[in-house]
Amino acid sequence: MSDELRAVARTFRQSLPATGEVSVIQLGGLDRTGIPVVQANLLSPGTPVVTGHGYGFAPIEGEVGALGELCEEVHCADWVARHPGVASSFDELVRTRGARAVIDPMTLCLPAGAGYTGDTVLRWVEARRWPGGEPVLIPDEWIASHNFDLPPGERLITPITNGLGAGLDLEHAIGHGIMELLQRDGNVVGFRALDQGVVIDLDAVRDEPVRALLAHLRELGIDVTAKLASTEFGITNLYVVGNDRGMPASPLQVTACGEAAHPDKHRALRKALLEFCGSRARKVGTHGEPEMLRRVMPAEHVERQLAAVQLDQEEPRALHAMAEWLDQDAATLRGRLSDTVFSHKRTVRFSELPDAAAEQVATSAARLTLLLERLAAQGMEPVVVDCSPAGGPVRAVKVVVPGLESETMSYGRIGRRGVERLRARGDALILDAPREGARRVLLRPEDEERAGGPAWFDAVLADRIVGSLYPLYRETGCFSAQLLRQQRRTAEGQQSRAATKEMEDAS
Repeated sequence: MSDELRAVARTFRQSLPATGEVSVIQLGGLDRTGIPVVQANLLSPGTPVVTGHGYGFAPIEGEVGALGELCEEVHCADWVARHPGVASSFDELVRTRGARAVIDPMTLCLPAGAGYTGDTVLRWVEARRWPGGEPVLIPDEWIASHNFDLPPGERLITPITNGLGAGLDLEHAIGHGIMELLQRDGNVVGFRALDQGVVIDLDAVRDEPVRALLAHLRELGIDVTAKLASTEFGITNLYVVGNDRGMPASPLQVTACGEAAHPDKHRALRKALLEFCGSRARKVGTHGEPEMLRRVMPAEHVERQLAAVQLDQEEPRALHAMAEWLDQDAATLRGRLSDTVFSHKRTVRFSELPDAAAEQVATSAARLTLLLERLAAQGMEPVVVDCSPAGGPVRAVKVVVPGLESETMSYGRIGRRGVERLRARGDALILDAPREGARRVLLRPEDEERAGGPAWFDAVLADRIVGSLYPLYRETGCFSAQLLRQQRRTAEGQQSRAATKEMEDAS
């Protein structure tokens, strides 16, 4: 198996552009869990560093994961750059090409209050309905992963990586993308600042390595908790958090989290637990003090990463929020999470959560078939952009499933499913009539009726709920927040020296 994984890692790496420099860095030394964590980077002249992270019980598992994640972003960005698309409005495209030939943005979870109408001109690129392969147009901002992947201009949404997938066959890549979309949809209004406190009693953990890791973490003083986000689509959607009572290498490790949605609940738990461990090292490796990182990571790598930071490419809210986190100690961050991430309001048993039969997930093709069936049962159909580099074995895709949701508490994006969920639990975030600070949820008439009528999202309340927890939602790129802190310290020093000189001159 190790030889096979090494071959996969080589294949991923060989598919990356020769114009950039690829580095693979071991981050496991930044934490005490012993789980291998790997960072893969592509450094290209004049562009922000692209980074992928991976983890596993063996170093080669982490390397495959990191390089696979790197391939997802790099190949997607290359595809977007090569496909400028067509500028038009939804209504015009429906008139000229037919309703089936274009995805309605009103089904793509728009930001509440967005100034969108059917006449809004967007830039459209061609995707394929899956599995039928029928061509369909979709706005390019849903295919891009970052703002810097697209030409300058106003957009409806902030591009995100959600829905990317890579592998050596399309079924694996598409299945990966769908599971990530289901994961985000299932927890979008149910964890982080809106954590519902549903703790999983791990009463039937099948995998010995997972049981051993849970015991190991407890011995280290890390109180690991698995929590349930959703069982929609008959799929276990869970996440793992951990209150570190020991001596974390960085206060950021208190905020670590791993997420997963998988038809095989045991695979979901394994992935989320390993991602939790990976998150502990990843957060230090991307946001930690450079002085500490130079002792663990190659010093030259740290310097080059710092030199490549482009603060103007960062989301300002995320940048300043992460810099504020870096000024806090572990006790402060732990306190911020006590009523949300570490809350416990009710318990469910792992043995009672949904699980697929072994034959349904035995291969990537079987797993994709199951996922497509579950989506179809809810009237949903994926659309796929094949971003695979030409002439090679690597397959990379961006998947979008109209109707699924994400980024409600970060970017105010919400659709029918979000309205239904929040209304069902009587959440104050959804209003039945407009008021100051509330924004109209943009839905098709049929979706609005199904959701119980017109709805307004209280964006002011959402910002207040998220408050100082924003870095749980959106993080900056490598070292950006540290560079901002460094610039602030330099400016403060200059101001202090200028003030001292002014006092001396006056005396």
